[in-house]
Amino acid sequence: MAVQEVKIDQFTVFSNFSISFCKGINLLIGKNGVGKTHLLKMIYSEPPKVMTATDDSSSVSEDIKLYLKKGNIFSAFGVDVKYYVQNHSKAKHEVRFYPNKEPDIVFIPAKEMLTHAKGLISMKRKYGDEMPFDLTLLDIIEKAQNWRLKETPQIAASIVPILEKIINGVVECRDDGSFWVKKATGETIPFSMEADGLKKFGLVWQLLMNESISKGSIVLWDEPEASVNPENIPALVEIMLELQRNEVQIVAATHNYNFARYFDIMRNGCDEIQYYSLYESTNGFTDYAKADRFIDLRPNSIDDAGEELYNAAIRKSMEAQ
Repeated sequence: MAVQEVKIDQFTVFSNFSISFCKGINLLIGKNGVGKTHLLKMIYSEPPKVMTATDDSSSVSEDIKLYLKKGNIFSAFGVDVKYYVQNHSKAKHEVRFYPNKEPDIVFIPAKEMLTHAKGLISMKRKYGDEMPFDLTLLDIIEKAQNWRLKETPQIAASIVPILEKIINGVVECRDDGSFWVKKATGETIPFSMEADGLKKFGLVWQLLMNESISKGSIVLWDEPEASVNPENIPALVEIMLELQRNEVQIVAATHNYNFARYFDIMRNGCDEIQYYSLYESTNGFTDYAKADRFIDLRPNSIDDAGEELYNAAIRKSMEAQ
């Protein structure tokens, strides 16, 4: 199962937008506000249905209601839903998959959520979909809380050792829904005391061990490299490459040069990787360009920022002379 194509018309920063993905790793780059995270959430929201607002601007179609209910996206973005729908009554969003069946999707947000798992899930049970919180951020907690297997799944055989070395232990989910790390030294510490960069690897360990990520899964990952020490980025890239080799499709958004570049360096001839640059076009809406390798991607906001840093360093050096 994989995302084949996403079409969006007159919806937030997208107008007559269509993008096709490869079955392997798809890396999205672009400046803030061009819709990278929004695109991930739209894929995640209600696949594979078409979502439209009714012609009557005073009401919202059932599909849009489901979309808003699933992700509570507009509450998270601070947008007035009624005003938005009234001014975008022809909004349409379509996600196509191949083969055409209900996919197994995991959305991993940039924010670390497991530290607050116990309290947030209790609030969701109390307030339900009326909870004033981006509910897509809570879904990852519920997936992580699934019972893990006693034996390591085949898909994770080459990945789990890497993760356990980085976090120096294994993850425990207790009966009260809280997460802990059992260190190789024998001590057990709560997630709140673990480094954020290590929690990310711990989360992946848990998702693999309870088969939330399995063969044929789709992983939508917002800024995988966030909080990760640069020395661990090659390991993160290797983990994602291994997942792709086990038929896991990944669509990820990133702002990090090293992270994006390592895929070109570490890939082999069988790896399927596609880069996408989202940018604001002359009509004010988001468009994109794509390339098979990061160094060939244009426009490239990450490269541009690096070049600006280099030029600033040169100017500073000349001023000091």
